[in-house]
Amino acid sequence: MNIFDELEAQYNEIDNQYSSTEFEARRRGWTKKERKYQRKREINDQAYFLFMFSRLEDKIREESSKLIIKKKASISSWKHKAAWEILPDSPGAELHFKKRLALLVEKGTGDFNLVSDYYKERNSIAHGGNFNHPISMPTVISEFKRLYKLMKV
Repeated sequence: MNIFDELEAQYNEIDNQYSSTEFEARRRGWTKKERKYQRKREINDQAYFLFMFSRLEDKIREESSKLIIKKKASISSWKHKAAWEILPDSPGAELHFKKRLALLVEKGTGDFNLVSDYYKERNSIAHGGNFNHPISMPTVISEFKRLYKLMKV
């Protein structure tokens, strides 16, 4: 079981509990309790989204660093190697996330744009905001799993 499978199981367990309580409150007309559990579900979505995105972000950092190291070592022509030599090869080195992403996925493609959109959502939540657009966590989790597998040198 990988980290996304573990997080998905935990997310679903918590979301199902909150959803059940929210539904029961709605059925009984307890609007205050219903709103409370709607809010709990929103925060749960944000927390799991951030944690899962951080796993994808780490993968992109690691794989882009591997690629840079590989290119620096394998290219002998100075003209071709020069561009790679200026890039930092440590995963923790300063290189903007989208530039790292562009080393692994072609800019403008559906996958690049999807990760970019998720990055905007991540930034909004991480800096005290909410999701910019409505999301479906089951869809997001499925996409995170797929994208994580895709990010390989």
